[in-house]
Amino acid sequence: MATFSKYLTAKNSSVAGGILLALYLLKRRRRAAHRDGRKGGSDVLNEKEGRKDRAAVDKVFFSRIFEILRILVPRLVCKETGYLILIAAMLVTRTYCDVWMIQNGTMIESAIIGRSSKDFKAFLFSFVKVMPLIALVNNFLKLGLYELKLRFRERLTKNLYDQYLQGFTYYKMGNLDNRIANADQLLTQDVEKFCNSVVDLYSNLSKPLLDIVLYIFKLTSAIGAQGLRTQGNSGEGSNLWEAGLPE
Repeated sequence: MATFSKYLTAKNSSVAGGILLALYLLKRRRRAAHRDGRKGGSDVLNEKEGRKDRAAVDKVFFSRIFEILRILVPRLVCKETGYLILIAAMLVTRTYCDVWMIQNGTMIESAIIGRSSKDFKAFLFSFVKVMPLIALVNNFLKLGLYELKLRFRERLTKNLYDQYLQGFTYYKMGNLDNRIANADQLLTQDVEKFCNSVVDLYSNLSKPLLDIVLYIFKLTSAIGAQGLRTQGNSGEGSNLWEAGLPE
Protein backbone atom coordinates (compact mmCIF):
# COMPACT_ATOMS: atom_id res chain seq x y z
CA MET A 1 0.00 0.00 0.00
CA ALA A 2 2.90 2.31 0.86
CA THR A 3 4.60 1.44 -2.45
CA PHE A 4 1.43 2.27 -4.41
CA SER A 5 0.92 5.55 -2.57
CA LYS A 6 4.48 6.54 -3.48
CA TYR A 7 3.53 6.69 -7.20
CA LEU A 8 0.19 8.37 -6.51
CA THR A 9 1.40 11.94 -6.76
CA ALA A 10 -0.34 15.03 -8.11
CA LYS A 11 1.73 15.00 -11.32
CA ASN A 12 1.07 11.33 -12.06
CA SER A 13 -2.65 11.72 -11.30
CA SER A 14 -3.00 14.63 -13.72
CA VAL A 15 -1.16 12.72 -16.45
CA ALA A 16 -3.37 9.65 -15.97
CA GLY A 17 -6.51 11.77 -15.95
CA GLY A 18 -5.45 13.48 -19.19
CA ILE A 19 -4.80 10.13 -20.90
CA LEU A 20 -8.19 8.77 -19.82
CA LEU A 21 -9.93 11.94 -21.03
CA ALA A 22 -8.15 11.72 -24.41
CA LEU A 23 -9.14 8.08 -24.81
CA TYR A 24 -12.78 8.87 -23.94
CA LEU A 25 -12.96 11.75 -26.43
CA LEU A 26 -11.34 9.64 -29.16
CA LYS A 27 -13.82 6.80 -28.58
CA ARG A 28 -16.76 9.19 -28.61
CA ARG A 29 -15.53 10.78 -31.84
CA ARG A 30 -15.27 7.40 -33.53
CA ARG A 31 -18.83 6.51 -32.48
CA ALA A 32 -20.16 9.81 -33.83
CA ALA A 33 -18.34 9.32 -37.14
CA HIS A 34 -19.68 5.78 -37.46
CA ARG A 35 -23.23 6.97 -36.71
CA ASP A 36 -23.00 9.81 -39.24
CA GLY A 37 -21.72 7.40 -41.88
CA ARG A 38 -24.64 5.05 -41.39
CA LYS A 39 -27.10 7.94 -41.40
CA GLY A 40 -25.58 9.37 -44.58
CA GLY A 41 -25.82 6.00 -46.30
CA SER A 42 -29.47 5.59 -45.29
CA ASP A 43 -30.24 9.14 -46.47
CA VAL A 44 -28.68 8.41 -49.86
CA LEU A 45 -30.64 5.15 -50.09
CA ASN A 46 -33.89 6.87 -49.12
CA GLU A 47 -33.19 9.62 -51.64
CA LYS A 48 -32.66 7.04 -54.38
CA GLU A 49 -35.82 5.17 -53.43
CA GLY A 50 -37.81 8.41 -53.27
CA ARG A 51 -36.48 9.43 -56.67
CA LYS A 52 -37.39 6.02 -58.05
CA ASP A 53 -40.92 5.84 -56.61
CA ARG A 54 -41.81 9.47 -57.21
CA ALA A 55 -44.92 9.97 -59.35
CA ALA A 56 -46.30 13.18 -60.81
CA VAL A 57 -49.92 14.01 -61.53
CA ASP A 58 -49.47 15.25 -65.06
CA LYS A 59 -50.63 14.54 -68.60
CA VAL A 60 -48.90 11.14 -68.67
CA PHE A 61 -50.62 10.12 -65.43
CA PHE A 62 -54.08 10.99 -66.73
CA SER A 63 -53.42 9.30 -70.06
CA ARG A 64 -52.48 6.08 -68.24
CA ILE A 65 -55.57 6.30 -66.04
CA PHE A 66 -57.69 6.79 -69.16
CA GLU A 67 -56.13 3.70 -70.77
CA ILE A 68 -56.90 1.62 -67.67
CA LEU A 69 -60.49 2.91 -67.64
CA ARG A 70 -60.84 1.89 -71.27
CA ILE A 71 -59.81 -1.62 -70.24
CA LEU A 72 -62.29 -1.65 -67.36
CA VAL A 73 -65.17 -0.29 -69.47
CA PRO A 74 -64.36 -1.33 -73.05
CA ARG A 75 -67.67 -0.37 -74.67
CA LEU A 76 -70.55 1.96 -74.04
CA VAL A 77 -73.01 -0.93 -73.97
CA CYS A 78 -71.65 -3.65 -71.67
CA LYS A 79 -72.30 -5.19 -68.27
CA GLU A 80 -70.01 -2.72 -66.55
CA THR A 81 -72.05 0.21 -67.88
CA GLY A 82 -75.21 -1.46 -66.64
CA TYR A 83 -73.77 -1.84 -63.15
CA LEU A 84 -72.64 1.80 -63.19
CA ILE A 85 -76.19 2.86 -64.06
CA LEU A 86 -77.60 0.55 -61.39
CA ILE A 87 -75.33 2.06 -58.73
CA ALA A 88 -76.29 5.60 -59.79
CA ALA A 89 -80.01 4.74 -59.71
CA MET A 90 -79.70 3.12 -56.28
CA LEU A 91 -77.82 6.18 -54.99
CA VAL A 92 -80.63 8.45 -56.19
CA THR A 93 -83.25 6.17 -54.65
CA ARG A 94 -81.28 6.04 -51.41
CA THR A 95 -81.18 9.84 -51.30
CA TYR A 96 -84.96 10.01 -51.63
CA CYS A 97 -85.27 7.33 -48.94
CA ASP A 98 -83.07 9.38 -46.60
CA VAL A 99 -85.20 12.47 -47.19
CA TRP A 100 -88.37 10.50 -46.54
CA MET A 101 -86.91 9.00 -43.36
CA ILE A 102 -86.09 12.47 -42.06
CA GLN A 103 -89.57 13.78 -42.83
CA ASN A 104 -91.30 10.75 -41.34
CA GLY A 105 -89.14 10.90 -38.21
CA THR A 106 -90.01 14.58 -37.83
CA MET A 107 -93.73 13.79 -38.12
CA ILE A 108 -93.43 11.01 -35.51
CA GLU A 109 -91.74 13.43 -33.11
CA SER A 110 -94.46 16.02 -33.79
CA ALA A 111 -97.15 13.44 -33.04
CA ILE A 112 -95.45 12.53 -29.78
CA ILE A 113 -95.14 16.18 -28.76
CA GLY A 114 -98.76 16.88 -29.76
CA ARG A 115 -99.97 13.69 -27.98
CA SER A 116 -101.79 12.52 -31.09
CA SER A 117 -102.01 8.74 -30.93
CA LYS A 118 -103.73 8.57 -34.31
CA ASP A 119 -100.91 10.40 -36.17
CA PHE A 120 -98.28 8.50 -34.21
CA LYS A 121 -99.71 5.12 -35.24
CA ALA A 122 -100.11 6.22 -38.86
CA PHE A 123 -96.54 7.49 -39.26
CA LEU A 124 -95.11 4.57 -37.30
CA PHE A 125 -96.99 2.11 -39.53
CA SER A 126 -95.62 3.96 -42.59
CA PHE A 127 -92.12 3.62 -41.17
CA VAL A 128 -92.53 -0.13 -40.62
CA LYS A 129 -94.06 -0.54 -44.08
CA VAL A 130 -91.24 1.25 -45.91
CA MET A 131 -88.32 -0.33 -44.04
CA PRO A 132 -88.23 -3.51 -46.24
CA LEU A 133 -88.07 -1.34 -49.36
CA ILE A 134 -85.18 0.70 -47.93
CA ALA A 135 -83.37 -2.53 -47.01
CA LEU A 136 -83.93 -3.77 -50.57
CA VAL A 137 -82.42 -0.57 -51.97
CA ASN A 138 -79.35 -0.92 -49.75
CA ASN A 139 -78.88 -4.55 -50.79
CA PHE A 140 -79.20 -3.68 -54.48
CA LEU A 141 -76.58 -0.97 -53.98
CA LYS A 142 -74.20 -3.44 -52.31
CA LEU A 143 -74.86 -5.96 -55.08
CA GLY A 144 -74.00 -3.40 -57.75
CA LEU A 145 -70.79 -2.37 -55.97
CA TYR A 146 -69.58 -5.94 -55.43
CA GLU A 147 -70.44 -7.04 -58.97
CA LEU A 148 -68.75 -3.98 -60.46
CA LYS A 149 -65.59 -4.65 -58.41
CA LEU A 150 -65.62 -8.24 -59.62
CA ARG A 151 -66.11 -7.28 -63.29
CA PHE A 152 -63.35 -4.66 -63.14
CA ARG A 153 -60.94 -7.10 -61.47
CA GLU A 154 -61.75 -9.81 -64.01
CA ARG A 155 -61.18 -7.59 -67.05
CA LEU A 156 -57.99 -5.94 -65.77
CA THR A 157 -56.47 -9.23 -64.58
CA LYS A 158 -57.22 -10.95 -67.89
CA ASN A 159 -55.67 -8.10 -69.86
CA LEU A 160 -52.54 -8.01 -67.72
CA TYR A 161 -52.09 -11.79 -67.82
CA ASP A 162 -52.47 -11.81 -71.60
CA GLN A 163 -49.62 -9.32 -71.86
CA TYR A 164 -47.62 -11.09 -69.12
CA LEU A 165 -47.75 -14.48 -70.87
CA GLN A 166 -47.26 -13.12 -74.38
CA GLY A 167 -43.95 -14.05 -75.97
CA PHE A 168 -40.97 -14.00 -73.59
CA THR A 169 -42.37 -11.38 -71.22
CA TYR A 170 -42.66 -13.85 -68.34
CA TYR A 171 -39.07 -15.05 -68.82
CA LYS A 172 -37.68 -11.51 -69.12
CA MET A 173 -39.45 -10.25 -66.01
CA GLY A 174 -38.48 -13.29 -63.95
CA ASN A 175 -34.84 -13.67 -64.99
CA LEU A 176 -33.48 -10.66 -66.88
CA ASP A 177 -35.30 -7.65 -65.44
CA ASN A 178 -35.45 -7.11 -61.67
CA ARG A 179 -37.19 -3.73 -61.72
CA ILE A 180 -40.60 -5.34 -61.10
CA ALA A 181 -40.42 -7.59 -58.05
CA ASN A 182 -43.20 -10.05 -57.16
CA ALA A 183 -45.05 -9.71 -60.46
CA ASP A 184 -47.53 -12.45 -59.52
CA GLN A 185 -48.50 -10.57 -56.37
CA LEU A 186 -48.94 -7.36 -58.36
CA LEU A 187 -51.25 -9.17 -60.77
CA THR A 188 -53.48 -10.45 -57.96
CA GLN A 189 -53.56 -8.42 -54.76
CA ASP A 190 -52.63 -5.02 -56.15
CA VAL A 191 -55.09 -5.34 -59.03
CA GLU A 192 -57.83 -6.22 -56.56
CA LYS A 193 -57.00 -3.23 -54.37
CA PHE A 194 -56.93 -0.92 -57.39
CA CYS A 195 -60.33 -2.09 -58.68
CA ASN A 196 -61.88 -1.77 -55.23
CA SER A 197 -60.50 1.75 -54.91
CA VAL A 198 -61.87 2.76 -58.32
CA VAL A 199 -65.37 1.54 -57.49
CA ASP A 200 -65.29 3.13 -54.02
CA LEU A 201 -64.13 6.41 -55.55
CA TYR A 202 -67.00 6.32 -58.05
CA SER A 203 -69.53 5.64 -55.29
CA ASN A 204 -68.13 8.27 -52.91
CA LEU A 205 -68.03 10.94 -55.60
CA SER A 206 -71.40 10.15 -57.18
CA LYS A 207 -73.42 10.40 -53.93
CA PRO A 208 -72.47 14.03 -53.06
CA LEU A 209 -72.82 15.16 -56.68
CA LEU A 210 -76.27 13.57 -56.94
CA ASP A 211 -77.29 15.18 -53.64
CA ILE A 212 -76.21 18.60 -54.92
CA VAL A 213 -78.09 18.16 -58.20
CA LEU A 214 -81.27 17.02 -56.42
CA TYR A 215 -81.00 19.84 -53.90
CA ILE A 216 -80.67 22.45 -56.66
CA PHE A 217 -83.56 20.86 -58.59
CA LYS A 218 -85.85 20.84 -55.54
CA LEU A 219 -84.88 24.37 -54.58
CA THR A 220 -85.40 25.65 -58.11
CA SER A 221 -88.81 23.96 -58.40
CA ALA A 222 -89.86 25.41 -55.03
CA ILE A 223 -88.82 29.07 -55.39
CA GLY A 224 -87.99 29.32 -59.09
CA ALA A 225 -84.76 30.05 -60.88
CA GLN A 226 -85.18 33.82 -60.51
CA GLY A 227 -85.68 33.51 -56.77
CA LEU A 228 -82.66 31.25 -56.47
CA ARG A 229 -80.57 33.78 -58.40
CA THR A 230 -81.87 36.62 -56.22
CA GLN A 231 -81.08 34.72 -53.05
CA GLY A 232 -77.61 33.96 -54.33
CA ASN A 233 -76.96 37.63 -55.12
CA SER A 234 -78.35 38.74 -51.77
CA GLY A 235 -76.21 36.12 -50.04
CA GLU A 236 -73.10 37.40 -51.80
CA GLY A 237 -74.03 40.98 -50.92
CA SER A 238 -74.58 40.13 -47.26
CA ASN A 239 -71.26 38.30 -47.15
CA LEU A 240 -69.47 41.30 -48.62
CA TRP A 241 -71.26 43.60 -46.19
CA GLU A 242 -70.32 41.42 -43.22
CA ALA A 243 -66.73 41.24 -44.43
CA GLY A 244 -66.57 45.04 -44.57
CA LEU A 245 -67.83 45.54 -41.01
CA PRO A 246 -65.17 46.63 -38.52
CA GLU A 247 -64.31 44.12 -35.81
